[in-house]
Amino acid sequence: MIKRLETQKAILNALEEQIRETGMAGVGVNAIAKRAGVSKELIYRYFNGMPGLMMAWMSEQDYWTSHSKHLVEAEFSTRTPADLILSMLREQIEALGANETLREIRRWELMERNEVTAQLADRRERAARGFISRVDGLANGVDVPAHVSIMLAGVLYLMLRSKTESHFLGVELRTNEGWARIYAALEGIVGQLPTDLKTHSLAELEAVREHKDSQA
Repeated sequence: MIKRLETQKAILNALEEQIRETGMAGVGVNAIAKRAGVSKELIYRYFNGMPGLMMAWMSEQDYWTSHSKHLVEAEFSTRTPADLILSMLREQIEALGANETLREIRRWELMERNEVTAQLADRRERAARGFISRVDGLANGVDVPAHVSIMLAGVLYLMLRSKTESHFLGVELRTNEGWARIYAALEGIVGQLPTDLKTHSLAELEAVREHKDSQA
């Protein structure tokens, strides 16, 4: 079992190194097997080929797939929706900013729809909806999913754009100072959400919604 885990780790490391060196264009079972020093049969045995290998790597590195379990933790429900949204946005920024390989995979997902990218996008969507479905409808007249979509899309675009452009509308994309400005802007947007979303916990608001539904 220890040997198997070590081999799996070597394969995952090889995948990351290959992406950093060649981008997604150079990624394939043969290339990964050669870099890891294993037979390609092991990649199929342990990960069921490239789709499974990519999913395994993203499960550890991508925010939504690695953090989805937090959505059911008790501590999660004690925080306000506004705080949870800001925390999610900050963690997205930190995860993408610190991981060149993750950024490369997200670029690939935007440019190409195939078996692997479809699975990655579908799993991320399911995990994200686990959060969004809890905050949706808590504030009358406010489309929270649409607000969060715009903010998330902005973070992703600006982070990926930083590969080819150092600035966007004068805001630096490759410095901590630039991203501090962007996060401050996100705080301002979230600050415009209804008061209930900023002063009451998610659990409290869900209880109110359930009570209203039961009375309907």
